[in-house]
Amino acid sequence: MQGTAVTGGRAARCGFILMALTAASVIATRSTGHSEASFVLLLLELDLLWMTLLVTGVILRRRREPVRAGWQRIARALPPAPVARAIGHEVAALRALAWVVQRRPPTIPIGALPVPAKNGTAVLPAAFIAASGVEIAVLHLVLPYPALAAALTVLSVYGVVLLLGFIAVRWQHPHYLTETDLVIRNGRHVVATVPRKDIASVRVQHDGTATSPTAEGTTARIATLAGCTISVTLSAPVPLRLNASPRSTVHRVTQLRFAADDTATVIDGLRRDHDR
Repeated sequence: MQGTAVTGGRAARCGFILMALTAASVIATRSTGHSEASFVLLLLELDLLWMTLLVTGVILRRRREPVRAGWQRIARALPPAPVARAIGHEVAALRALAWVVQRRPPTIPIGALPVPAKNGTAVLPAAFIAASGVEIAVLHLVLPYPALAAALTVLSVYGVVLLLGFIAVRWQHPHYLTETDLVIRNGRHVVATVPRKDIASVRVQHDGTATSPTAEGTTARIATLAGCTISVTLSAPVPLRLNASPRSTVHRVTQLRFAADDTATVIDGLRRDHDR
């Protein structure tokens, strides 16, 4: 049975790899203005999908493997670590969006002070929603197959929902202050944990030189599209990772800039340490 799962898994994996390459070709041809070629490639991708399902099903049937059990085995063996992580991020984004819609409190430790940074995060989704609306209208005018146009519309809408989900992850997992630390996050990933005793100074500084998390020398900017609004100078270097990848570089910084909506509350909270 295990051999069946491996054999079927190889067929499914090959099919999905071909689909991914075809999808990349669709994007490339569409971006260069070859709409007819991209349409043909899109039809090819749909063919690859049903062929992958058919061939894998035939393999399972010939090996007398129950189809449902066989697909469950394949699903467990199929995703390599990067794909599994991508699926996990997608599920987390949809869950965070649901929590934001339900107006749940941010995910922080009990007693901590949230430091949200929502300003500027709605610009990209708004632009993407507008572009998707135009694309959906064009698809319904150009494509001669209503079913295909409807399927692509569903994919476009799901893309918008997923983008909103990734924004919601940041809203649901903000930076936060505890009695001992300033915790800087990028979504669910903890970028740095800064001991409050190591903070030498803090001030408002509007820095628009970066619109995403970056590190240069001993300065890190955990920025949104609106840039950074607070600058923290440290008395001792703090280790920092910009993302959760195990291969990401560990930076040691003495100046940390980040975005915060309510700068006054954050600065007042940090300056209390120096007033004690």
